[in-house]
Amino acid sequence: MGSERPVFIVGAPRSGTSLLRNMLNRHPSLAICGETQFNHYVYRRRRAFGDLGNLRNRQRLIDEYLSVRRIQRLGIDISRLKEKLVREATSYPAVFACLARSYAESTGKKRWGEKTPQHALIAELLCEWFPDAAILHILRDPRDTVASLQRMIWASNSVIMNARTWLACHLAARKSSHRPGYLLVRYETLVAQPEMELARICAHLGEHYVPAMLVADEAAVPASPWVQRAREPVTAKRIAAWQEEITERDAALIDWVVGRHLRSFGYPRVASAASIPSVARGLAFAGFDGIRRRLPQIPGVWYHLMQPTKLAKEEFWVQRDLWNGGARSAGAR
Repeated sequence: MGSERPVFIVGAPRSGTSLLRNMLNRHPSLAICGETQFNHYVYRRRRAFGDLGNLRNRQRLIDEYLSVRRIQRLGIDISRLKEKLVREATSYPAVFACLARSYAESTGKKRWGEKTPQHALIAELLCEWFPDAAILHILRDPRDTVASLQRMIWASNSVIMNARTWLACHLAARKSSHRPGYLLVRYETLVAQPEMELARICAHLGEHYVPAMLVADEAAVPASPWVQRAREPVTAKRIAAWQEEITERDAALIDWVVGRHLRSFGYPRVASAASIPSVARGLAFAGFDGIRRRLPQIPGVWYHLMQPTKLAKEEFWVQRDLWNGGARSAGAR
């Protein structure tokens, strides 16, 4: 059986990270905490919060971080978590580990982990903090990923920006491929041959495969509607769904962004080269859409820049329209 070494699921948003987390959480030994966005809310602000060996700094961080709605929705007893963090979280890695371990303890399991797709950007840092960690890097065709992102109210409307998100996350995660704990998981293989792929993942983690990992818990109500499909029975019908969901011009723009990296990730080019006018329009729309999305979030941007330790206030202004939202269409994933 496996050790208690942590398990981190990383990738690009809408690449299957929630699906993989749900599967692993059905294992009797594994408890993968939901998205903490630890890098965004905590580690990137370490200069503002200061040395956590100082009790006053530690208490300020704990109070702010635990007031974030994202953390309150993880299903952890906040009062107990606060007490534990005050005692143990004397460094930034300790805060992260304490939070994820507390989630595991709340489920009665010893093997802990965490799933924030964008932690792909700090995969190497996680490996430095936790040298025995397992990094599960889940990869999905960029066309399907972008098509899914296009339907999410919290994502960009720009094909180019969503393709850049895919590329940045996967290039960063791949930097850890030399680590013994790293494992590349393809979404397409996971949904087409789930039993075989889960057995391979479990072997990598030092755990036995358990058939219950494939038994969907459809009765559970997810906190956000965009993760509903990840709780349903596994199906391969979403493979290459982009062909019916985005235009050839959009596919060409995706190829324009990620094209020279596609072969190294194991995906073929599928579109003709994007024309110069098409690229120009795509870039102009990306800029316009970025401004449009940021305008309602200006108070949150102000908090991020001017008062970076005010986490709950920033979260409120940036995400106030998202908690009750979901997809841009009824067909959201």
